[in-house]
Amino acid sequence: MSTEHGEALTTTERLVLREVRSSDLPVLERMWRDAVMRRYLGGPVSDEEVAERRKYDQAGGLMVATHSGEVVGRCHLGRYRTGDLELSYAFLPEWWGRGYAREACAAAIGLAFDRFPHAARLIAVTQEANTRSVRLLEALGMARVDAFEEFGARQVMHAIDRPHSIDGEAR
Repeated sequence: MSTEHGEALTTTERLVLREVRSSDLPVLERMWRDAVMRRYLGGPVSDEEVAERRKYDQAGGLMVATHSGEVVGRCHLGRYRTGDLELSYAFLPEWWGRGYAREACAAAIGLAFDRFPHAARLIAVTQEANTRSVRLLEALGMARVDAFEEFGARQVMHAIDRPHSIDGEAR
């Protein structure tokens, strides 16, 4: 599907997930600097970190927009330090509480296993104190597999295994 904002990687009933483009940098910078959005992520990033992220942080990024083109958030598929495929996400506060994160992350999970055919599982890490994020991961079918201290706070890792077909082969 093509939109006025470029080629869609996947769509849902209300959303379009597409690759990050340079024109998305103002929205990404807002996400990196917004104190509310970064409450469980160590706070707003410095100017130096923003400059560094502008260089590399677009790889693996999926901008999440409504079908009319308004950006509501971002999902990111990349490798965690364990080598596992990781889903991370951030949504603009004005869109919270409408189910967009659940809808977009569910689509991103399906896309992850299609784009990374050798990944046995997909993980996501969040602060345990971020109860909304923990509930989202559980609603997506992800199970808690680890907990650890990092960045001065308790973190929890959730995972979902690659779906299998009826004949037992990985999909």
